[in-house]
Amino acid sequence: MGLALHRYGRAALGLLLLAAPGRAQAAAPLTSFSLERLEVNPGLGALTLGNGELLAPGSLRVSLLGHYQRAPRVFHVDGQDASLLRYRTTGLLALAVGVLPWLELQGQLPVVVRQRGDDLTASQGIASPSRSGLGAPRFDARLGLLGRPSPEALHLALDLGVRLPVGASGALVRDSGFSGWGRLLLGKQLGWVSPALEAGVLLRPSVSPASSTDVSDSVGSELQVGAGLTVGRTLRGEVSARGAYAWEQQRMRGEVLGGLRYAFARWLEGFALGGVGLGDAPGTPTFRVLAGLAFFSGPAPRPPPENIVYELVTALPRAPAEAPIEEPLPPAPPPPPEAVPEPETDTDGDGVPDALDACVQERGTREQSGCPAGTRPLVTLTRERLLLHGQVFFEPGATTLTGASRVLDQLARVLLEHPELPRVSIEGHTDTGGSDAVNQRLSLARAEAVLRYLVQKGVPSSQLEARGFGARRPTSTNATQEGREQNRRAELRLLIGEPAPPPPSPTQAPPD
Repeated sequence: MGLALHRYGRAALGLLLLAAPGRAQAAAPLTSFSLERLEVNPGLGALTLGNGELLAPGSLRVSLLGHYQRAPRVFHVDGQDASLLRYRTTGLLALAVGVLPWLELQGQLPVVVRQRGDDLTASQGIASPSRSGLGAPRFDARLGLLGRPSPEALHLALDLGVRLPVGASGALVRDSGFSGWGRLLLGKQLGWVSPALEAGVLLRPSVSPASSTDVSDSVGSELQVGAGLTVGRTLRGEVSARGAYAWEQQRMRGEVLGGLRYAFARWLEGFALGGVGLGDAPGTPTFRVLAGLAFFSGPAPRPPPENIVYELVTALPRAPAEAPIEEPLPPAPPPPPEAVPEPETDTDGDGVPDALDACVQERGTREQSGCPAGTRPLVTLTRERLLLHGQVFFEPGATTLTGASRVLDQLARVLLEHPELPRVSIEGHTDTGGSDAVNQRLSLARAEAVLRYLVQKGVPSSQLEARGFGARRPTSTNATQEGREQNRRAELRLLIGEPAPPPPSPTQAPPD
């Protein structure tokens, strides 16, 4: 009897061992598809939303971030929700590089560091996803359509991208085929506030997870829209909302994110964002949190001169020096009677010759450089120099002139009354708020604003030239509000030793 029971027990144990592999083999493998719904923006603009502005040619921005999302995968089994993933932690390397004024290239590579969910192998016959794995790389080409010359213009760009069907198998990080998208990005900088909009379409293979027949569990192509707002400069707050509609599944999803970004230096920025998902589409998390660093590099700035003079200065032409006499000369004939020099022109008759008169058409005094008594001249002339008393200041992050019309009006009048002066270089400057690329374009836009103002006052455009120096030549500290206001300015100097523009008419003689 005991021997028979022993034999039956061994037989039952053998059947159980044979049945266990058969049951494990019954677990259906996961269908290959990408679960991730968040799209990080490696370039300018909000972290999750482009604003149409492109990096300057030669500029590079590299971002490293960590990403945690809760319950990103829920689908229906027998009328109940089942969580294939309870959480996912991802690392992401993203970069953007400015290639041409109208072209920016981007790339991203995600890595699933850790993910876990409910074990549905025994209950539903669905294999669990891999705990980690390398994600599918994506590449974008961003084409600038509007707003490239000025950071304050209305920016419009077309973003075209593709995600490759490569990556870890069974980790829910890749589609079974290529997926691509096209979207329009729109944005504008309004002082400290930068709104942005985007709209486009995502085209991807339509698939369903293993053992699921519910159409709401499948993923496919989508129409996508987004809106965002960024406020601030060095310390920035941002909020964005994104939504999508999958027409095959007739399903909508959405997500709202908000957070802070801080520029530790021109080349380093830190950020932290969080938000909640809306809807039960696969990949929509209950909430997600992101944090990381962004590194920026741009073209090497031109070093400033050792001695910088922040004023409008010129040296009037001098007569060439006489060559030294090396050999005795024959006796010279008696000199002719010395000619009496003609008196210098004094148009307004105030005793100040026109060459030294800052107000040629108004009777003034020598103490006021030829301008009427009781008024402080904003532009003065000497035999050797032309000086501008006062600077041209701007609103933060804008090209709006602040109370500079009197300075520019008098400067325009002096330039019109003294056509013998060389060409004028208008130099724009900014404070350290913002990236080098943004400051460079902003300073040039400010110089161009002054140039347009002077041209409107009648100064020939051929006599003027605009240059931008960004934040490389401060006149004060950027650690205080007053210092930053002093650094947001335009300065003017005459181009010394450069050829003058051709005269306006062939019959006009060149200036002495």
